[in-house]
Amino acid sequence: MNNPLWEFSLALYARPGVAAACIEAQDHCAADVNLLLYAAWLARQGLALEERQWRALAAHVADWRQRVVQPLRALRRDWRALPAAAALREHVKALELAAEQEQQAHIIAWHWRHVAQPAEADSLRCALAQLLAAPAAWADSDHQALVRRLEGLLA
Repeated sequence: MNNPLWEFSLALYARPGVAAACIEAQDHCAADVNLLLYAAWLARQGLALEERQWRALAAHVADWRQRVVQPLRALRRDWRALPAAAALREHVKALELAAEQEQQAHIIAWHWRHVAQPAEADSLRCALAQLLAAPAAWADSDHQALVRRLEGLLA
């Protein structure tokens, strides 16, 4: 399946600083990196989703993310401490990437069935603020700084 979101995501994620910021958002703000990348793709298309649409999309991919992507990620990360499992860890990493690609296929299929609106100037920032839960241990200024940094990297 031709997936313009996946192609865009691979190119964007490879840019300096993007992966680190996305992983920080994932680890500290429970962000779904695929949704962050979709928000960036939408912004590049001049489109945006309403808050209710973001909630619906997050619910649409939640089961896959929780039951497939996150367990593979947890296993891969856990095996970092086992040098003897390095080769197996690479296999798990490949499975995790395939699971991420499948999630993006679900996202783009959802996208084609729903209507996005023309984007406002700050639509990417608004989407990122919705997609990043503010950690209780963080000051609001730290959360806003991450949103701004991601906006700059993903724009």
